[in-house]
Amino acid sequence: MDKEFLLDTNAFYNLLKAMNPDTNEQGAFDDLVTTLNNAKLIVSSITEVENISVLEKYARGSNGSVLKCNCQISPEGHICQNNRYTAPRKKWNKKRIKAWLQLIDDIFEGKSQLLTVEIEPFNLTTVAEAKNRITHALIHNFASMDAMIAATAKLARDNRRDVTVVTSDKGLKACLSKINVPYNDIFAAD
Repeated sequence: MDKEFLLDTNAFYNLLKAMNPDTNEQGAFDDLVTTLNNAKLIVSSITEVENISVLEKYARGSNGSVLKCNCQISPEGHICQNNRYTAPRKKWNKKRIKAWLQLIDDIFEGKSQLLTVEIEPFNLTTVAEAKNRITHALIHNFASMDAMIAATAKLARDNRRDVTVVTSDKGLKACLSKINVPYNDIFAAD
């Protein structure tokens, strides 16, 4: 049984950033990129759809901000007094957006020299499995699209495939643990 890595949407995008020589992430994950490039990579067909929204989030940039934390930090109801700073991100130009869209299209169409992934389609069985998994969202914070990714991995493992999900999503990791699907958080922030 060959080892397979099912990339969630953010892991797919993080892998592309790590492979891109124009980003500061390139080089930081050289061993990881080599490991993943030598393995069978798969994505759920839901990732094919979600990727555009992730790309769009980065492409539109942001002004940056300082947000006041409103977390309750004691049983008495004390609220955290710290601020959180988010650095601004420069808006992408049309040429960069077009290049990334082309790269993603090439990857999903099997034309890319950079990265090869197989798309795991979903069907009514996957949807039914996702319905069973979304109940974990009542306890752990994750979205319905993540339930589709969890269902895709669960069904692959039920078919005796050695699938590990690559994700940094805390709620999805909790769900995967409950359904005995291994995960690897290889893009974890240090």
